[in-house]
Amino acid sequence: VGMVRGKRSLMTAVAASTTLAISAAGCTGSSAHTPKPTPSASGSGWVSGSVSASATASSSQWSAGRSHPVADDMYPRYGDPATDVLHYGLDLKWDPTSTVLTGTATLAIRAAEPTNRFVLDLAADMSADHVTVDGAPVADTHDGDHLTVPAGRQLAADATVTVVVTYHGTPHLVPAPVTRPDISGLGAQVGSDGGMWAQQEPYGAFTWFPCNDQPSDKALYDVTITVPDGWAGVSGGAFQGRTESGGNGVYHWHQPNPVATYLVAFSIDRYREDTATGPHGIPMTFWYLPAEADTVHKLTAQVPDMISFLEQRFGPYPFPTAGVLFPPDSVGMETQTMITFGSGGKPSDLLHEFAHQWFGDAVTPTTWSGLWLNEGFAMYAQFLWQAAHASTGGPPATVDAVLQATAAPVDQALRGRDGPPGHPLPTHFASPNVYYSPALMLNGIRHAVGDPAFYQLLNDWAHQHAGTNQDRAAFVAFVNAKTGRDFSAYINAWLDSPTTPTIQPPGPTGS
Repeated sequence: VGMVRGKRSLMTAVAASTTLAISAAGCTGSSAHTPKPTPSASGSGWVSGSVSASATASSSQWSAGRSHPVADDMYPRYGDPATDVLHYGLDLKWDPTSTVLTGTATLAIRAAEPTNRFVLDLAADMSADHVTVDGAPVADTHDGDHLTVPAGRQLAADATVTVVVTYHGTPHLVPAPVTRPDISGLGAQVGSDGGMWAQQEPYGAFTWFPCNDQPSDKALYDVTITVPDGWAGVSGGAFQGRTESGGNGVYHWHQPNPVATYLVAFSIDRYREDTATGPHGIPMTFWYLPAEADTVHKLTAQVPDMISFLEQRFGPYPFPTAGVLFPPDSVGMETQTMITFGSGGKPSDLLHEFAHQWFGDAVTPTTWSGLWLNEGFAMYAQFLWQAAHASTGGPPATVDAVLQATAAPVDQALRGRDGPPGHPLPTHFASPNVYYSPALMLNGIRHAVGDPAFYQLLNDWAHQHAGTNQDRAAFVAFVNAKTGRDFSAYINAWLDSPTTPTIQPPGPTGS
């Protein structure tokens, strides 16, 4: 995955949760629009609280964070279609002894439709202490996991305001809508030693900050994390350095590209940092616990080759920075520009998460019924890597053979158990149906158009739609336009059929 806990253990999870015998082989918003965080007087990071007229949210200032939110078709309980968060300024402080997270969240919000209030997702465990809109206190309502913020007036569509929420609490996991045994919960989880890390797909960011927790609302981020000396706070984007404040360390992160809430990296622990340079000068940072240094270094040494492998097939790496965060748990999640990955994972699993930077991160599904747009593509990239790196006694060295040995034998059973990949059961989120079945579909398109046209198609899909949310209709229209053939019936059959489709892809025009 991108996925929550243990996504990298998908193959193990499949075997454990079904009798199927599966033999497994694994936008760019311009930074010119995104100011760096302004240090507060205390040095703790983003300025918040009272907001002057010059600091009030401006649609032009945060234009790269503009989205078109919709109600999610699988998990409509989360997210507000009237709320388009353009930018999150998160100023966080963590006490590992009391396990209390204190935060000030400054949100630049655009009214996506006429409204007099915004509904944010914020866990009941987190107390909203004070809320303002454009500097004026408002009487918010915190009901369960929803924080309703009155705008103080009727807002026309496209009106922008600045909402500031100060809050505190101890984050807790929330139940995950899955059948996979490797996923125990969603959101931020606190370890017995006071460390914390988060994974929040399809939702769960609301366990540690107030947000519009749905994939269709991507936003820009500036994050500061204040932690005791000896600890480190990690998020995504460009690491802008560590400063000192009252004996604490303050870690500054700037994300210049739009990010969906489920893709925001967040962890606090006694991490060590390594820096490196990837292909054509990409700055990379790796964050890990010292005891895992040897294992981590074996993985990170392969990262430049992974990025190069993907670039040769899907075009340039889509972001200005890259990195991997290694929390003390079994996990695999494509958090944008800072992958969250357990040190015990396989290289092919890490390659899968890097593939998501193109498919899922740069281009994000509009709703969760489009998860196949993420997982099918990343799974196909993983199969390509496995075929290219097959060793003696390993899988056959062609992607066709790898698919025939893994995905093809179980496709029909997965559709029956978890639903067709275009209509997955909401209680079976991120089951193998959205990985294997779309990968088989993509392989059929590759055979129909040939390797050069196929890889150019995926290259163009990722880069021409970078920074946006897309859906099935957009993908079908794109494939048809690029190939000059009508793949509609073929793609829809693979996504909708309750059994493995037998339809053949269209041949060349006039054939």
